[in-house]
Amino acid sequence: MADIFHRPTDWRILADRRVFEVTWDDGAVAEYAWEPMRRACPCAYCSGEGSFAGNVNDQTTFSEAQASLKEVYPVGRYGLTPEWADGHATGIYTFKQLRRAAGLS
Repeated sequence: MADIFHRPTDWRILADRRVFEVTWDDGAVAEYAWEPMRRACPCAYCSGEGSFAGNVNDQTTFSEAQASLKEVYPVGRYGLTPEWADGHATGIYTFKQLRRAAGLS
């Protein structure tokens, strides 16, 4: 079976619920809570790179600004980059990564 590559058709920040919502091209709608999303940041600083450990783990305590989503930008045709209120904006969440996190294939 071929690996299907899904893309978002829309996304929005639901600040009152502290949730990032993505509508996918197959009609699925997924919600991502802000703090777990920030904790899963795939950038080299947060999750590490090669033999270097990242600076974020299960015990990391985030400030309000570090876990408040400000904006989300598309990256090419494969991912999204959130901008957090503290200015952090280097993590690229691939569409596959986001679908997997939502339990979608």
